[in-house]
Amino acid sequence: MKRCPTCQRVYADDTLTFCLEDGVLLVGNGNVSGVTEDLNATIPASFPSHRSSVPTEVLDNADEVTRTPSQPTMVQEPRIAAHEIYAAVPKAPAPTARNTTLVVGLTAIATLILIALAGVGAWFLFKGDKTQGPTETELNRNRDTKPPGVNDNNKTDQANVNASPNTQVSPKPPPVDTAAVRDEVTAVLNGWTSSSRAHDLDAHMNYYADTLDTYYNASNVSSSRVRADRARAYALYTTLDIELSNLKVTPDPNGDKATAVFDKTWTFEGSEKYSSGSVHQKVWLARIGGRWRITGEKDLQVYYVNRER
Repeated sequence: MKRCPTCQRVYADDTLTFCLEDGVLLVGNGNVSGVTEDLNATIPASFPSHRSSVPTEVLDNADEVTRTPSQPTMVQEPRIAAHEIYAAVPKAPAPTARNTTLVVGLTAIATLILIALAGVGAWFLFKGDKTQGPTETELNRNRDTKPPGVNDNNKTDQANVNASPNTQVSPKPPPVDTAAVRDEVTAVLNGWTSSSRAHDLDAHMNYYADTLDTYYNASNVSSSRVRADRARAYALYTTLDIELSNLKVTPDPNGDKATAVFDKTWTFEGSEKYSSGSVHQKVWLARIGGRWRITGEKDLQVYYVNRER
């Protein structure tokens, strides 16, 4: 058994002379325990000679020292670099043109299916709307274009009724001219107060309806009661001064009725009586027989009242 004194590697083959790792001369069994031998010791005669049989050549330069051949060394295998290892890994094959064509084809088919489904849904939706019958606009168009008595099998019963000449279609009322209503009601109220100032009882009562829905704190009052109240006042007071201010007229949507609110100030003078005051009053009016007539009268607020004598 031999050992390398440099790398301390032990060889069981006694025929080896040099270390296979670093080429150093191996030592014998007696030095395996770690005793260092003299590396310059004479090699025994039994050790095979490695001298060359070629005669020694004498160099021209005498100063040049004969160099002993270097001891043989083991050839190490070249190391493989990391990039060479990664380069050796096989790469995934690139997608072929056949796979790309297949994906494009499947995408196109899916798109066509979605478009077809949307079209079918829209068809059912519009079909359902058509089954609900013609709209009012269509009925009016058919009534205007078709002559009386001509029926169409595709029209509904309602369309036939509208197209029949015997059907009475009530015309829509024209829009209310609120400005005209205000002017008319204002003129009525001005004449109402002027007739009182003139003590014209008949003209004054001509502005009232036969029955008043509201007459101050009473309801469903006959115009005869109103006439009796006015006749008593005309007899007591020789002077009847009445003024209206802050008049506001509000017509109803049909234009047949209206309300008026205003401030009324009066001064009544007589030989034995005197009265003055101011109230916030409301009057209801309705168009009766083509004329505006008072159907209600009430004080909303009393500002002041003075009575003397």
